[in-house]
Amino acid sequence: MINTLKRATLITKHCKNLATNEYLGTFNEQDLLHWIKEELGNEQALDDFITNKQNSNSSKAIPKGPILHIISGNTPHAGIQSLLRGILIGALNIIKLPTPTPPYLIKWIDQLPAPLKPQVTVIDHLDDKTFHSAHTVIAIGSDLTMLQIQKRILPHQTFIPHGHKLSIGLIDQATTETAKLIVKDACQFNQQGCLSMHAIYVINNPEELLPMLAKEMQQYEKMNPRGEISISESGIISNHREVIKYESANAPSLSAINHSKENTHWTAIYKKSPTLKPSTLNRLITIHPWPDNFDALGPERHFISTLATQPHLIKKIQHLDIPRICPIGKSQQPHLTWHHDGFAPLASLIRWRDIEN
Repeated sequence: MINTLKRATLITKHCKNLATNEYLGTFNEQDLLHWIKEELGNEQALDDFITNKQNSNSSKAIPKGPILHIISGNTPHAGIQSLLRGILIGALNIIKLPTPTPPYLIKWIDQLPAPLKPQVTVIDHLDDKTFHSAHTVIAIGSDLTMLQIQKRILPHQTFIPHGHKLSIGLIDQATTETAKLIVKDACQFNQQGCLSMHAIYVINNPEELLPMLAKEMQQYEKMNPRGEISISESGIISNHREVIKYESANAPSLSAINHSKENTHWTAIYKKSPTLKPSTLNRLITIHPWPDNFDALGPERHFISTLATQPHLIKKIQHLDIPRICPIGKSQQPHLTWHHDGFAPLASLIRWRDIEN
């Protein structure tokens, strides 16, 4: 097994060659070593026993492998990030490919440097023997998928679930610049991942954002076409539009809508109610007023993954039970070391072996 420095160097070179900035950000081997030191206390903790200066005892970090990665096919982000962490700590990794499989994920795995390839086994079918051979199971998908996997977990296995999540934004008032950033957060991956913005909350005059958002969504569509979606997906959007139009016709002050013509490429909605509801996906975003009481968002507030906001508003919301707060426009680009759903990305994947003096 190659040491931590070598793994960090190979991972850095591999990601640089494949230009993974969009999915992983920019980093070098020293950044990866600093990450290990930050979570495990010493960058060599995975290679050797490290002496504790206070009591002279020694400890070594042991990967809880094999690590089984069960990922969704929505975006390549989560799969690449999860696999990178497992490789970095030196664990054996089994990855269950989703259907359909994001092409970039396949490319990232296929082009791994030769010394790292033995750490990764790719499967398209998951039997009980393979499942129970894993000491750590990381799963990304729906809540139903998490429940089904949970039932198969044995006492020796650590389960790290990433189920249903959605993200929101918060700004103080509508401007053209913030509208552009909101559109980026909502539309970049067609709202297919947990980091995609479903709703944007505005403190002052939220209804003023609707025409600005519609204009920017239209422009974004011209530069970055959404692409084809299924008849069913398109039908869900059309039905939702009709509901909002009916509500708006009966109570114009309570809701409004603006959308692309003759297709379902983008939809912007204003609702006076602060209640958070999941988007239909595929570039439909709803504007809400920010309430005085966070509970007014309703039960979906418990499933918020990320809140993207402006720097001067952070103190206003940093006490909320939300795993990640980031700048508006950066919802889809978490730092490599982020705590996905609050889990420590590396420390969750290791156990410790001690030698007492």
